Amino acid sequence: MTQQLTTRFLSENEYEKWTKFVCESPTGSVYSLPEYLEILCTVTGDRFRILAVFQGNELVGGIALYETWKFFSLVAVACPRLLLSYHSPVLRAYESNYPSHIRSKYTAILRALIDKLSTLPYVYLNLTIFYLINDMRLFLEVGWEVSPVYGYMVSLKDTQQIWQKMEQNFRRLVNRGIKNGFVFTEDDDFDSFYKWHLEASQRKNFSLYLPEDKYRQYFELLREKNLCKLHQVRLDNGKSIGAFLILTSSHPVSHTVCTGSDVNYLNLGSIPFLRWKSFERLAELGYESNNLTGASLNQVKDFKNQIGGELITNWIVIKPPHFSYRIYQKLTFKD
Repeated sequence: MTQQLTTRFLSENEYEKWTKFVCESPTGSVYSLPEYLEILCTVTGDRFRILAVFQGNELVGGIALYETWKFFSLVAVACPRLLLSYHSPVLRAYESNYPSHIRSKYTAILRALIDKLSTLPYVYLNLTIFYLINDMRLFLEVGWEVSPVYGYMVSLKDTQQIWQKMEQNFRRLVNRGIKNGFVFTEDDDFDSFYKWHLEASQRKNFSLYLPEDKYRQYFELLREKNLCKLHQVRLDNGKSIGAFLILTSSHPVSHTVCTGSDVNYLNLGSIPFLRWKSFERLAELGYESNNLTGASLNQVKDFKNQIGGELITNWIVIKPPHFSYRIYQKLTFKD
């Protein structure tokens, strides 16, 4: 790069510029948008800041940092959490006939970010980096811990191709749902959605994303800003038997963040039916992809694999924690 790169935190009156940048970048996502982070922080009591990289006056990269506070220290802990699947740099899209030129630009931007992040007084810093940023050597060079975490991305550009890539058993279940008269809806019925989320958490033994009152507030704020879609599968009498919460924005990638279902209707094709109809609806709205979030080796993720999406490799990157945070971890997680 011909001009020196500089880094600084953005002021709120620059957030509109950042939003446009994120929505135009392949490495951007709803998780980097100020509107989304403001909603999440409203219900959690945490805060966020946006660290940007400039080349002269041009915005070329940055990261939205989600910050929380621990009782043991007045120093912020920046890390991802539930409902924040990515805590990732966003890089400007470059075009060149030479891939090496693009890599050198990305290397310079990431180096500038790493240099600045290394000086910030975080006792713990955990990044979840989007799969399109796939060169982790800079983080390894400075001694940060790097490990892969997998997910599934489904292209929505051609719904017929989606159907053809789905395994036969999945298509059979979709057709069974159609024959059983299931109905797809896009609505604001939070009560039904939360019922299935709560049931799933108890059945599968995972933590609730938020308490009910906070989750309702989160959902209502998302709806107000047009940052989500709630898709449900219903019987012909209107009863909900499954639901997906999907984060949406002006970025072409949508993110399915929470699902739940009535187990009594799984063998009748309720969730495959909902998944297929959800893909059709998102494609109709102009979204190019749907991120299914998560692909560990278990039965649920094997079910996701049948959909025919692309297995993607995201990256967990952790800055070596301050000794005070290590003590906190030992006290918190000791037997």
